[in-house]
Amino acid sequence: GYVRDRLIEQYGSETVRSGGLRVYTTIVPRWQKAAQAAIRETLTEPGDPAAAVISIEPATGAIRAMTAVVPGRRYNQFNLLSQARRQPGSTFKTFVLTAAVDKGIDPDTSYYVSAPFTYRPVEEGSCEDGKWWCVKTYDSSYRGWTSISRATLRSDNTVYAQLTLDVGPDRVAAMASKLGVRSPLDVNGSFVPSMGLGTIAVSPLDMASAYATLAAGGVYSEPTGIRVPFGSATL
Repeated sequence: GYVRDRLIEQYGSETVRSGGLRVYTTIVPRWQKAAQAAIRETLTEPGDPAAAVISIEPATGAIRAMTAVVPGRRYNQFNLLSQARRQPGSTFKTFVLTAAVDKGIDPDTSYYVSAPFTYRPVEEGSCEDGKWWCVKTYDSSYRGWTSISRATLRSDNTVYAQLTLDVGPDRVAAMASKLGVRSPLDVNGSFVPSMGLGTIAVSPLDMASAYATLAAGGVYSEPTGIRVPFGSATL
């Protein structure tokens, strides 16, 4: 699991696998059970997708609950938390908004047109061949001239596509990394605008860590699952 990986980084695999380490984790047992129940009571069929839950204390980075489940399998797959990556979708828009505010954009007084939007980086192309980026809202409903704040409440893809382009995909990536996302966000060395809508795969740990930084008022704390410092572990 995640804690084992951190111990191996510190002590080496031979020491960890041979046993003898006494380790105290930051996990709160009842929260851990609640996280496991939240997944298992929702995803009840063998064909359901894998799921992961991780809870981080914003002030310290302490991981209070972490569990991952692959329906139909007996054992939890903890590598889903820190190693497996999935597209975060609209949850990544938070980093676009944060980068925009950092740039001096006021969400309440800055307006965009909510409508089907097409980004044409090249003259010849189409939505179908992938050379153009064609964006619609999830339910194909639009509000016209609207503030970023209202677009955020509606999770409007078309507004956030435009905002990502205006802020700059590179700035969005830099902000996400600054907040705690550690997965690579570039595509062949460049940052694509669709990143703002969550098309670049990241880990659940990335997202929990970055959101914890925001909850802590912008102060980043490295996530940790070990309560006692490595050097205090008893052999």
